[in-house]
Amino acid sequence: MLTTKSRLQGGSVVITLPSDNGKMPPENQEYIVVYSEDGTITLVPKIEDPFSDGEEAEYYEKDKSCNG
Repeated sequence: MLTTKSRLQGGSVVITLPSDNGKMPPENQEYIVVYSEDGTITLVPKIEDPFSDGEEAEYYEKDKSCNG
């Protein structure tokens, strides 16, 4: 089990992520941070919105009728 410890750096709390047999997160990756009530902190890699470049209604399909 990998462990790490938080530390104060300026006005932020920093948590260093240790490598796991050479596996490390990429540098300069942005993350969405989710704080749970039980104290769990989840880091989700932020991705570019795949729908941001589409034209209006480009990704819309009309619902198919249940009556065929």
